[in-house]
Amino acid sequence: MATRNPSLNITPSLKRNHGQQRSAADDELMGARGDWWWTGLKPTACPGFDEEAGVLRSLPLPNPATATRQQVIDYFDNCWTQTEVLFACLQGNDAFYRQPYHQLRHPMVFYYVHPAVLYINKFRVAGLLDEGIDQFIEQLFETGVDEMSWDDLSQSREDWPSIRDCHAYRKTAYDMILRMLKTTPALQGPATWDTPGWAIFMGFEHERIHIETSSVLIRELPLECVRKPEYWPDYHPSSSEASSTVPKQGSDFPANPLLHVAGSRVVLGKPDDFPSFGFDNEYGRKEIEVPAFRASKFKVTNGEMAAFVRGGGYSAKRWWSEEGWSWRTFRNVKWPTFWVLDGPSGLHRYKLRTLFDAIEMRWDWPVDVCYHEAAAYCAWKTAQDSQVIKYRLITEAEHNLIRSKRDRVDVHLSSGSGAAAAAAGAPAAGGKGKAAAAVIEIGAVAAGVAAAPAAAAAASNVDMAMEVSGCNAAKVAGANFQLAYGSQSPVTALPPSEAGFHDVFGNAWEWAEDHFAAFAGFKVHPYYEDFSSPCFGGLHHMILGGSFMSTGQLASKWARYQFRPHFFQHATFRLVQSAAVDLSLYDTEAASPEAPILPFFETSCMDAAEPYVGDHPCCSKARRERFTPTREEEVERNNAKLAATKQSYETDALMGQYLSLHFGPLEVAFADYLAEIGILADGLDFPKKCGDMVTSWAANTGIPTGRALDLGCAVGRSSFEMARMFQQVVGIDLSQTFIDMANQMKTDGSVGYRLKVEGDIATEVVAKIDPAIDASRCTFLQGDACALPADLGTFDAVLAANLLCRVPDPALCLKQIADAVNPGGVLVLTSPFTWLEEYTAKAKWVGGTVDEAGNALRCADALKAMMAEHGFSVLDEGKAPLVIRETVRKYQLILAHKLVLQKAK
Repeated sequence: MATRNPSLNITPSLKRNHGQQRSAADDELMGARGDWWWTGLKPTACPGFDEEAGVLRSLPLPNPATATRQQVIDYFDNCWTQTEVLFACLQGNDAFYRQPYHQLRHPMVFYYVHPAVLYINKFRVAGLLDEGIDQFIEQLFETGVDEMSWDDLSQSREDWPSIRDCHAYRKTAYDMILRMLKTTPALQGPATWDTPGWAIFMGFEHERIHIETSSVLIRELPLECVRKPEYWPDYHPSSSEASSTVPKQGSDFPANPLLHVAGSRVVLGKPDDFPSFGFDNEYGRKEIEVPAFRASKFKVTNGEMAAFVRGGGYSAKRWWSEEGWSWRTFRNVKWPTFWVLDGPSGLHRYKLRTLFDAIEMRWDWPVDVCYHEAAAYCAWKTAQDSQVIKYRLITEAEHNLIRSKRDRVDVHLSSGSGAAAAAAGAPAAGGKGKAAAAVIEIGAVAAGVAAAPAAAAAASNVDMAMEVSGCNAAKVAGANFQLAYGSQSPVTALPPSEAGFHDVFGNAWEWAEDHFAAFAGFKVHPYYEDFSSPCFGGLHHMILGGSFMSTGQLASKWARYQFRPHFFQHATFRLVQSAAVDLSLYDTEAASPEAPILPFFETSCMDAAEPYVGDHPCCSKARRERFTPTREEEVERNNAKLAATKQSYETDALMGQYLSLHFGPLEVAFADYLAEIGILADGLDFPKKCGDMVTSWAANTGIPTGRALDLGCAVGRSSFEMARMFQQVVGIDLSQTFIDMANQMKTDGSVGYRLKVEGDIATEVVAKIDPAIDASRCTFLQGDACALPADLGTFDAVLAANLLCRVPDPALCLKQIADAVNPGGVLVLTSPFTWLEEYTAKAKWVGGTVDEAGNALRCADALKAMMAEHGFSVLDEGKAPLVIRETVRKYQLILAHKLVLQKAK
């Protein structure tokens, strides 16, 4: 199985191999397509044909409420023929049937037929067609692949129909659809959400989705499988310019400053009465208060990404998320997927893979990456720029604030119109897609033509995807979309938005921090029930703004699309940084450019409408695990972890286990093990042995025996054993139930308890203290090991047995222990190092981690290094086994690490 992009395996000459033996089926699929290929209109006769350039471009997105029947047919022909122009690039049978290198999608033959099948199936669901064409094909080509993970590989089938059979199906489907469009009553009035005509526009925009997604799969094919087809728009003129091997900022790509954006309220969601087709996820309402932020003026370029590549960013684990690093290593990725190595890898010479060619590297074009790569670059760039506030990606709400006013999704809210009232919660007139007024020409508004309030509102709330075709998109909308070009373009090529940002729409999608989620008011459309809802789960990241390949609804300001974070979709990113952050709220001593602060920011997926709430930690304002906590939030988190720890010990069953562990009696609780030798025998009476360890090392070192501390004392056995030598012993435990039991043992000298045998069967047992022990020397207190009382004082000896991996902040706990030990005093630590994130955040573990080079940091080594910094030296190190009884037939054997330390005098 190939794991890396096939572009990485292209020979340095980059020449296509046309010398292979071909079949008869190959012959008609090589070179330019003959007239037989076109199942609908030929490109030269198709609406949207640019006669001056000799290419087919996209038509504007139509208004379903006002479009004439002929305009609908024209738009259909434009979609249909664009698909066939694109697929005319595929050379030979193999190009249609070969499995994609990543095995996450079907071969191209599926996407050649799938849009036609969806038209037929959805039109039957809507009642526009009575019968299908071929049940086998309409089932085989009905559903694509939505891979769950980067290693969730699809096994391709071998029984795909021949291209001629697929072509015949498309021809029959075209004729059937065209007849329907010419005669259906569904186009005699407005097509709205609740009418069969909505399915017609749904079919168009679904096909446009696959024009774009298919172009990415084509870009991933080996060069010998493709050629630039006739009638396809030319690449941007910059594609033929010379390129530097080592890019320089200012000459090969622009400097990319971060521009300030003031905070503002943003209302997301498409009004029900906006006059264009929309998929179900666009509708509803979500209000977000966006704090001030900074964002890069341009999308990140290939030139900027080159520094990350040359600086070893792809091989440095510290910049990557855990999932991102797993993906990177699985795919063996070393540079962006559409960079083509042009010589030995150490030279860092690359060409750029476009749809059909490998051209000289365009350093000033946006870099194509997946979400994982974008996030890793942000982490690396934060360190490079010595920032303590982390760079990140943009959010859906923030993206609206870098747009020009006309392109914001909530611009209508300031118009005082009926549309504004609908968005603010008033009922919409006529349902989705039915507008009170048609979209007004942009030029008329700009020229100061008077309009009624409703018309003025409609004019202010325009969608440029409805205003421009591929012929004038760059000039009128200032955007590289609608197939204005057949490639990306320099990030400086088109004018900025009113806010000063380039390529807010078009050129390349922008990865966002938001996961895909529903707005309040979301409803599944009955014609396409699985379009959006399967992706509402906190696993798909949003992409915003469209690309050069985005046409129709994909180029709309309302478009909301998503992909898994390892997916490629002509997508790049823009650096964003939270602004006006009050650093006094954070622990800045713990922050650095390599461990920066990530302040909380709200995304559109947070607290989404039920039942479409994602499981990811960022999908709720209440769950903020991915963000840096403020000092106050850190206290709350630690308290929550302490509460979880405390609750886990507050049960009768656990009390019985601990009493048997501490006090036995051994001949009752561990009768079957008394005759054992070795580790099982060594594991009996663990709390007594811990107390004995402290007293024996106190004697060996000759320290004073005034005060001792038993931190995490449970029901007190170790404390009582230390009282044989020390004049005062303080036992502290988080569990008040344990402390109450320890005090009862101190007062009464014994206590009865039920020792579990099996099921509901238990035996009555009495736990006793050795009468020779002066229990009055012991004091038991309920307390937090990470927040010891200020008046606790210091101690000659401290025991912390199996405590460390059950506190929320082990480093803080160890510092407090170190401060509590008198100079020359003895410290005994035992721990099984069973770290669990429900008790201790992974970032706070003492060891138990693997660095970017794959080196394991063992807990014992990390603990010794940490204690050395506190002035302790090692007296002894080894194992401390213990056996815990659960029932007469189930015991836990734990082999804890033992460390005996002495503090410098």
